Amino acid sequence: MKKQRRWIRQWLAFVGKDKLQTFQDNFAKTYGVSLIFTDLDGLPLTVGSNNNLFCFTIEKEHASRCQENFQLTANMMLTGKPFTHVCPFGITCVYVPVYFNNCLTAFAAIGGLTADNSQIPGNLQERFHIVNYRAEKIKEIMVLLDSFLRLLNMSLFLKNDKTSKKESRLPLRMREDGISLREYDIIRLLCKGYSNKQIGQELFISETTVKTHISNILAKLNLHRRMQIVTRYYSENEMVDMMDRLQDEEE
Repeated sequence: MKKQRRWIRQWLAFVGKDKLQTFQDNFAKTYGVSLIFTDLDGLPLTVGSNNNLFCFTIEKEHASRCQENFQLTANMMLTGKPFTHVCPFGITCVYVPVYFNNCLTAFAAIGGLTADNSQIPGNLQERFHIVNYRAEKIKEIMVLLDSFLRLLNMSLFLKNDKTSKKESRLPLRMREDGISLREYDIIRLLCKGYSNKQIGQELFISETTVKTHISNILAKLNLHRRMQIVTRYYSENEMVDMMDRLQDEEE
């Protein structure tokens, strides 16, 4: 939790909270939706833009059900991938992850819209100013916001000479993808066919930590299965004991 809060503070300092608020307000106005940035627990990092009165009314009357729905979306947020979710009352929500220093840091949450097949009657949509978009348009909005937020995923780590030397020897594709040395270790063993348990034993880390690294790699590359990682990087010329050679050179 402390590490997450540190990333949030650094990210807000990096982008500028006032600038982020201005962008959020303009984005919400342009598409007629509500928008807010939250931490991974759903706590607000900005002041909500264009907040929808329909959601406010529903939350007052169905607080427990809304809380259950939030818990469901919170679990989905931890996958670190953008997604859409329709709440039990028919509002379509779009969630887009924020990465900083290649770590899942926060989320942008869009609400106040419906899709073509919404269960919300047209008169209520008009009364509460709920915009209606085709599914293709909703996806377009999600992709646009995701692309913009990926630009803000800056790595501010100061690396020592040895770390810089090792990373400069990583395969070009990995360097372009922003793969860290630890993620390289995970990928190298995945390409050798190791299970999560075997990777943990090899690297002296827990199986849970291995799963977290793999999830981060998948999210970073916008992939969905571990085999896609192997397919992307496997090459006998690049993957055979590179780190062993680097360690030998240092000794």
